[in-house]
Amino acid sequence: MIRSVDKLLMYVLSMAILGSPCAISYAAGESKPPLNRFPTAEEISRQILPQHPKARDAAEQKIIDVMDDMVANQARGMGNISPEDGRMMRMLTESVKAKKVVELGTSNGYSALWFSLAVRSTGGKVITHEIDPTRIKMAKANFERARVKELITLVEGDAHQTIRNLDGPIDVLLLDAEKEGFVDYLNQLLPKVRVGGLIIAHDSSGQADQLTDYFPAIINNDDLESVLIDASKWGMCITRKMR
Repeated sequence: MIRSVDKLLMYVLSMAILGSPCAISYAAGESKPPLNRFPTAEEISRQILPQHPKARDAAEQKIIDVMDDMVANQARGMGNISPEDGRMMRMLTESVKAKKVVELGTSNGYSALWFSLAVRSTGGKVITHEIDPTRIKMAKANFERARVKELITLVEGDAHQTIRNLDGPIDVLLLDAEKEGFVDYLNQLLPKVRVGGLIIAHDSSGQADQLTDYFPAIINNDDLESVLIDASKWGMCITRKMR
């Protein structure tokens, strides 16, 4: 039987050449893209790339085990990032050797745990902000289970107010709270983001209609350069502070 990777590559090639998929046999229950369209980036990622993050040691495996449980049992209604987006954020955070990561919108702590995997290797810390008491309680419990309390500081309250107390430099900033607040968050924190630092706006594709003020704010700023990455259906707009 043809391997899944080969099947998907044959599908892509046949769509490009013939305009329709070639005849590929799929096992019962095996997912395949619908006819007459190219696979999405998320479908390609899940078919070709390994889906499980790699642990460097037992401590990282503990974090990953907790994240797996959160995906299985706590995902509904949390608005969390996808595993694909989490892997991307971990790589980006490690690539800039981040010492300070700031997250706006903790939810139940899933994305902060992805960041914790990164800052374990960079010697950094995560400061995450959340206003909802129920989610705060869940996040604290998950951080306790994952044994990352020394890596993550959870700030409670309205982030529009609490971020005024943040000191720079910020290496990575994740915007994942209410979309109408993104411009205010950007205006307050951009001066504290270091040159070469990253600003990640989550849900930039899936909720683009709610970011009609945010996109012009980054596009019209000559100090910023941005790219939209659709590793999942939600998408991330990754902005680098150039100067």
